[in-house]
Amino acid sequence: MDESKIIRKCIACNSLKPRGSLIKITKHFKTNEICVEPNSCFFGRSCYICRDCECIENAFKKKRIFKILKINDNNELKEKIRAVLEN
Repeated sequence: MDESKIIRKCIACNSLKPRGSLIKITKHFKTNEICVEPNSCFFGRSCYICRDCECIENAFKKKRIFKILKINDNNELKEKIRAVLEN
């Protein structure tokens, strides 16, 4: 299926965008490892966020990421997301 036709919603701004233009954050269902990759194929709880610093800050400020993934506050998660954003 064409990647540009799959639409996902950003958890911070609620805008609908093609999946390829968002960052996917996944909590692996077996290991509970958090994977931050735009094109990950892991199965588990996932959320999408825009490639925008403001959206990332809002998602952490409102603790949306932690609620959706059902995890505790995690400071290194923000650093992982920023590393993907810089690439």
